[in-house]
Amino acid sequence: MGMLSDLRRLLSYEMTLAEWLGTAVLLVTPHLVLGVVYAVLQPGYITSVDGAERVAATVGTVVFWPVLLIAELCP
Repeated sequence: MGMLSDLRRLLSYEMTLAEWLGTAVLLVTPHLVLGVVYAVLQPGYITSVDGAERVAATVGTVVFWPVLLIAELCP
């Protein structure tokens, strides 16, 4: 029962809103940094559009870079 009590103790831990936001920032930052790197190294999705669509394409590339990477690797 040691593992079950440890799990209950972990799940009963309360976090403040600031702690939740801090945790979210720490988890999202690496994903966004890699997305920016991918957008810089693979500008094909961004350079083919103009205006507001370019902004949307940039944000989409930064956020959805894993999907774009898999789409490039899988024929």
